[in-house]
Amino acid sequence: MLGSSAASASPVESVTKPASIQAAVTARSANTVTDFDIKIVKGSNINLVATASRVPVQIRNNYDSDIRVLVWTRPSNLRVTMPKTVAFTAPANTTSNVMIPVEAIANGEVRLNVWLTTFSGVPLGHPAVLSMSVQREVEGSLLVGFALVIVTLGVVGARRMMKRRKVAE
Repeated sequence: MLGSSAASASPVESVTKPASIQAAVTARSANTVTDFDIKIVKGSNINLVATASRVPVQIRNNYDSDIRVLVWTRPSNLRVTMPKTVAFTAPANTTSNVMIPVEAIANGEVRLNVWLTTFSGVPLGHPAVLSMSVQREVEGSLLVGFALVIVTLGVVGARRMMKRRKVAE
């Protein structure tokens, strides 16, 4: 049998262990995800417009102490590459951002599966799916376009100044 339930715990264990420890052991042995006071907050769609950047993942820690967790990520396709795990310390009673490095390989839509675990592998909270739109060449194109506009305005301004000088002479 893969896991056990709380009903299969022996009466001796339930008397000698505090309720919180018993619940954690039962959840771990049953290999299920339980409700914890630390979770991933789903945000809006992420637009990635560079070849390399950092993706923010919001984590809400409702505990009264800092918690060190592993943030696991798995993209739905090979349009982006990123590390599988990132260690993060979530400050007490706050929502904070984990910045996960990402590199864009191709343009398109990517669903990013994200979940939290302890360092011993116990899942915390429920997994989240974040939507990401990848446009890897937009940043460079915008910079080139902006530079062309500035150069064009400079040339037009210089020509106007030259014409004014000729008219004034």
